[in-house]
Amino acid sequence: MAHVRSLTHLTLASALLTSLLTVCATDDQAFARSINLCQETQLDVRWVGGGAGLGHTAQLIVITNISSSECRVTGYPTVRMTGGASVLATIAKRTRNGYMGGLGGPNATVPLPVVTLRAHGGTASSMVEGGDIPIGNAIKCTIYTKVSITLANLSPPYRFATRFSGCIRPQVHPIVKGASGSSMK
Repeated sequence: MAHVRSLTHLTLASALLTSLLTVCATDDQAFARSINLCQETQLDVRWVGGGAGLGHTAQLIVITNISSSECRVTGYPTVRMTGGASVLATIAKRTRNGYMGGLGGPNATVPLPVVTLRAHGGTASSMVEGGDIPIGNAIKCTIYTKVSITLANLSPPYRFATRFSGCIRPQVHPIVKGASGSSMK
């Protein structure tokens, strides 16, 4: 009878331990979700050159975690571009990818990534593309001189001076891991 009793105690102890581990794992996941959304004070956001090629131009929105806690970013930045008195304000069109970067290749159906930025230097980016060759009868392109960038769930916007050619409506691609603005690089 003693053998049965010790087996019962062992089974009970095992069940309690399994329950405790399950509760802890669930609590850890919930805790991770609650602290992972990046806040303005955790981020350094920059507007940097992204290159040009065959009539396309690009700038990068580079997001760096400067805090001591990891956090996450996802989605599309909202990019509003303006210029002088004769330049109408334009909101960059959200596209998954373009000629120079973005998420996946042509016709990619990859879901929008959730990028975890490690503490003290984790980096993510989004590419903004435009064109620098006049289209149709146009002689010159619109030049945007100011950009306002709002990241999902964050405010106020980040503002930068720029010189961005707008022969086509600017496009913004999703936030991806790293500083290249492309999940392919």
